[in-house]
Amino acid sequence: MAEEIRIPKLGMSATEVTLAEWMFGDGEEVAKGDIIYTAETDKTTVEIEAQSAGTIHPTGEEGVKYKVGDIIGTIG
Repeated sequence: MAEEIRIPKLGMSATEVTLAEWMFGDGEEVAKGDIIYTAETDKTTVEIEAQSAGTIHPTGEEGVKYKVGDIIGTIG
């Protein structure tokens, strides 16, 4: 079963996060711990790691703001 890639909570007050950049394209293989995307708030930029290994399928668009918890792709 595919694991959902969600927008994490970054900081106490951030409710929206901008998906800055995907590090892998659709269909590429990722390992657990690989940096798969960067996310930005008004105060910081954070690298987000894969929580599992598999084939990545990003659905979120770079430069778009998402709410904490939104699904932006899968790893299966």
